[in-house]
Amino acid sequence: VRVRRGLETRDVRTFAADTSKQAGQQAMGGAMMVVLGHKLAEDGFSPLAWYGALYPFEIVLTTGFTGVFRRLNEALALHISTEKPWLSWAQPLANVGQYGPGGRSDFRCSWYAAQLLQATLLIGLPARLCALGLVSASLLLLPSPLSPCHQLARAYFLSGWPCGVQAAAILYACPLLGDAVQFIVIDRLQAARGPAPGRRSLGSSRPSVMARVSHVLAPFSARRSSDGSPHDDELGRRILLTPSQPTSHDPSPDGSRAAAAAGPPDHRLP
Repeated sequence: VRVRRGLETRDVRTFAADTSKQAGQQAMGGAMMVVLGHKLAEDGFSPLAWYGALYPFEIVLTTGFTGVFRRLNEALALHISTEKPWLSWAQPLANVGQYGPGGRSDFRCSWYAAQLLQATLLIGLPARLCALGLVSASLLLLPSPLSPCHQLARAYFLSGWPCGVQAAAILYACPLLGDAVQFIVIDRLQAARGPAPGRRSLGSSRPSVMARVSHVLAPFSARRSSDGSPHDDELGRRILLTPSQPTSHDPSPDGSRAAAAAGPPDHRLP
């Protein structure tokens, strides 16, 4: 759908590279929730119930932290590559979503391998550690009746659903919707940045007001009086920068009434 609408400009190889990085992040996050679910089940409920309770909070927090760590990684790598250009390993880390120095059409396996490690270890791992750390802290600090994660695990555990139905709902139905939304958001966060083709910024499409005024005043600036005083230039600026006043309609054919109302002309120079 995005290709037909002209919103997707990546080729198949670049899209596969982007999705493979996110697949590694998703697999790591699922494994961490399984371990934490078994740990929480020691105090009550089942690991499956805890997994289902952790899932919605983990994907929301992880999505936000992924954007934060992506920006931090890219900014730090850009700073290193600018200050120390001989460190070639920092260049692919400073261009997330771009797999070669030649732009989107250039693809190098070394750049992909570096960004795969970056996405997994420097972006995905800290994002999920922070997300699950916040959820665990809420379980420790909040009383059980006030903890949404604890109440959701309790609801799953006491739902009375058969084990197969509960597993289908927690492991398949909910992740099918949640992972689809998270995939779209994180894919946009980790894709290569840059201006869209054929699109101009506001500053480039319209000149500023002072630029237009300077362009109009250029003929006045070129003219100088015989004694070198720039009175013509100053006169032109005052004429152009003074707001125009509405004039009354003069029904006389020669404009005598308007001239009489305006008074005698002032021939003094400013």
